[in-house]
Amino acid sequence: MTRNHFSASDEPKRSSTEALDTKNEREVGGRPNPPRASRSLQRDINVSLLIELVRQAGSISRAELARQSQLSAPAVSGIVDHLLKRGIVVETTTAPSSGGRPPVLLSLDPKAGYVVGIKLRGDGLTTVVCDLDAGIIVSLEHYVPLVGDPQAAIEAIEEETRRALREAAVPPSKVLGVGIGLAGIIETGSGVCRFSHLLQWRDVDLAEPLRRRMGLPVWVDNDVNTLAVAEKWAGDAGTAQDFLTLSVGRGIGLGIVIDRSLYRGAHGAGGEFGHMVVEPGGPKCGCGRFGCLEAMVGEGALRRRVAERKGHDVSRDELQILVDLGDSAALEVVDSAGRKLGLAVANVVTLFDPELLIICGEGTSLGSAFIDPIVSAVREQTFADLGRGLEIKVQNWGDEAWAVGAATLVLRESFNLPGADDRSLAIWRRSHSSSSTTLSEVGLANGR
Repeated sequence: MTRNHFSASDEPKRSSTEALDTKNEREVGGRPNPPRASRSLQRDINVSLLIELVRQAGSISRAELARQSQLSAPAVSGIVDHLLKRGIVVETTTAPSSGGRPPVLLSLDPKAGYVVGIKLRGDGLTTVVCDLDAGIIVSLEHYVPLVGDPQAAIEAIEEETRRALREAAVPPSKVLGVGIGLAGIIETGSGVCRFSHLLQWRDVDLAEPLRRRMGLPVWVDNDVNTLAVAEKWAGDAGTAQDFLTLSVGRGIGLGIVIDRSLYRGAHGAGGEFGHMVVEPGGPKCGCGRFGCLEAMVGEGALRRRVAERKGHDVSRDELQILVDLGDSAALEVVDSAGRKLGLAVANVVTLFDPELLIICGEGTSLGSAFIDPIVSAVREQTFADLGRGLEIKVQNWGDEAWAVGAATLVLRESFNLPGADDRSLAIWRRSHSSSSTTLSEVGLANGR
């Protein structure tokens, strides 16, 4: 199975030459003579490594970059000079000196590029424009029925992307691409939604039509997976190797990261946690089956059970109010659901043994009445007390978080190691109005 890595190692130990085996590409006398593709790959490895070190550090000196990357000082200086000309990094301030000229610190310029993130729902979409720090520049809401109508979604995505970029007033040359998150099974390589029970779509090609219409790179993924990507990029999981992102609310989903790689499974359905059958013959789920976890503890189930106690339909807002006011019937329903969900999560923790669990989603607004039973069950019901040492974080939730998650799909791809493909979408390979210099012209093929 192919895994897509989020980033370089948190503290890279490799040298630039370790990533490339040239033992079969040597001239007489033993001097390496790498082919063009190998030189390009090695160049990109070096650049990707330095950018990632700058991004993780926040601010860092050239000397520290050389120490951590194990590249020579001239190689680091050449790469940094190119990135400064491109506007990808900036010189920010000087660090204290132990003698001599104080070192100048480098930082990633968050305004060097912008990305669009879109979260699709059954009743519309949320669109954000973010900078390289995943900071929101513009956020828009648009309501339009999308259930069973993928063409309406494609048209709305194009319109809202153009509207958001106009409002953000960012230079077109700095727009890196569009990321889209939606509930369902996604073939990420092609950007095709194979199945979404929420939207009632099958085999819908989103990415290619949108690339043609907008002239921008487009990536598509399951919405809960985008939250995991966001946590790794700019959230609580920056240094975590193995973690779970649990989304609670209208649906129940799980983002699974193993050895810093997002696990999608053989068919893109990895993490469809809410559709495990936990009560055969139980309530009907939106997916068409009966007794799914989502049908037992999702928002719809909570509202239905409180409604049975109250004798009338209960909206999402009313459920929140009842919980906030301490209504006994609502609290009993929410507590029971939290314990049931917590037991299911405890089983997943036993299976994967993560170091971190992040709980997010609309359901977190129910507060401790819902979250505490989940956490208690995870602590108490895992094998060999794995849950007791598990770090658990609850994210403060905003409706924009889903769209920001989608935006980080573009950030990840823009900073990923691209290899030797001249069509690469890595940020340092893209054309830029302020500079026509390419990395090849700088002569950094060997990084030395």
